[in-house]
Amino acid sequence: MTFTPTQKELFNKNIEALNNILLKESLKEIKSSKFELILGKDNLDINLKDTSIKNNGGGYNENLLYQDPIKELQTMLNTY
Repeated sequence: MTFTPTQKELFNKNIEALNNILLKESLKEIKSSKFELILGKDNLDINLKDTSIKNNGGGYNENLLYQDPIKELQTMLNTY
C-alpha cells in the first residue's frame, strides 16, 4: 500500500498518540501489507482489499472487507 505524505503524517500522529507501548512498536514495524486501501467518492466510503485472495469473478468480492461500506455503516448507525 502506498501512502501520500499527508497520510503518512496522519498515521505517525496516530501512532504517537497510542498509550499502549507494545501496540505502538508493533505498528511501527509494519513495512508492507497484503491489503490495498480503497477510497470511494464519499469520505466515509473506505474499504480494504485483500490482495492475496483472487476474486473468482462473481458478483460478490471475497477480497473486500465490506461489500457496500456506506450501506453497512448506515445499518450500524441505525442499530446503535
